[in-house]
Amino acid sequence: MRIESALFSSKEGLTANGQAIAVVGDNIANSNTTAYKTSRVEFGDLFAAGKDATFPDALPQAGSGVQVNRVRQIHETGVIEATGRPLDVGIAGDGFFMSGDIESPLYTRAGNFSINSEGLLVTADGQPILGLQGSGTTLGTLNLKNIAAAGSPTSAVALFGNLNSSAAVSTVPTTPATFNEITSAASFVVPSLEVHDSLGVSHGVTLAFFKGASNSWTAHAYMDGGDLGQTAGVPVEVGSATTLAFSSSGVILDADKAAAKMTVNAAYTGGAAAGNFTIDLSSFSQFAGSSGVNSLTQDGQSAGNVKSYEFLKTGQLNAVMDNGTIVQIGTVQLAQFPNVDGLQRAGNAAFRTSDSSGKPVISNPGSEGTGTLESASLERSTVDLANQFVDLVLYQRGYQANSQTFGAANQLIQSTIALIR
Repeated sequence: MRIESALFSSKEGLTANGQAIAVVGDNIANSNTTAYKTSRVEFGDLFAAGKDATFPDALPQAGSGVQVNRVRQIHETGVIEATGRPLDVGIAGDGFFMSGDIESPLYTRAGNFSINSEGLLVTADGQPILGLQGSGTTLGTLNLKNIAAAGSPTSAVALFGNLNSSAAVSTVPTTPATFNEITSAASFVVPSLEVHDSLGVSHGVTLAFFKGASNSWTAHAYMDGGDLGQTAGVPVEVGSATTLAFSSSGVILDADKAAAKMTVNAAYTGGAAAGNFTIDLSSFSQFAGSSGVNSLTQDGQSAGNVKSYEFLKTGQLNAVMDNGTIVQIGTVQLAQFPNVDGLQRAGNAAFRTSDSSGKPVISNPGSEGTGTLESASLERSTVDLANQFVDLVLYQRGYQANSQTFGAANQLIQSTIALIR
């Protein structure tokens, strides 16, 4: 073993510890990168004679330094932190999102998704997320564009309320020209009853109650003439007047409830089918006190537009519509690997497969061992800054020590040369 070998060993030490410092720098730089996985340096000693070399016990052989065998990413789950953003999603457990090309996708756990100009769900760097569109079974991109909920016509309305038993007798106007005229003449008016046609367009119905003889009321329904192909702003009575007969105890008896239901036929314009719905008033009471509506139920709904999005734990991506309905856009799927250590970094918190990683096993979140999705949340980086600074000190000392070894060997060689002179 010659002194010159110390130069080579220390040189390898400088190189390896320098590489380790670079890895620490990479980790620290990505301490706030979504779903970033900490990298770990794994060293291995160098032995120039090879693993099969044998030597006499009296002549032990020194090694040739050190090398970085591998920079390994530690695939542990980071902290899932709520963000409140609907298109953010984290994976609570194992699995990777798939993105990019279907034939050779990339794999990531960074769920800070967005919608591109084509309406596709994409990663932060613009790679389309892969999943099942709608309720289908074929893997592809997820399109969030042109999603709308169709409306449905109203067929039944039911009101619950009270009519003031002390109200004065009122007269039904024969041909009211304005809604104000109806309001002024009626004993009680419900002005904002909303119904929907077959195209999901909403229409207002004004329900007017007129006090007649003792314990007797009549109800009339009016709509704007503009909704019915007539003069806009002029009330048009729809359906027939309905009589409400109250008992001396202030309620409608079972025998009179059938008559307390109004049938409305409305000839809508705009291409919608003619409306045909009932208004059930049989739950009204007549007690001393103010007139009012306590509650209202009805079917039918307006056409809806996207208000927000949500991910279910099982991967289903829904659009939340402004009419209260939910539309399924598709299902995000997750991939697992026999050996996650075999995945290779591809940048932007993404990985690609290798021969050692094995083929991906694809399934819905929460099945076959995959984690579930956490909506409006993101997985934080797994970098522990305290550990990184400890490693930084160790690698720095290692680098400095190897530089001292290099300097000492150099001085010894110079001294040896000086002896020759």
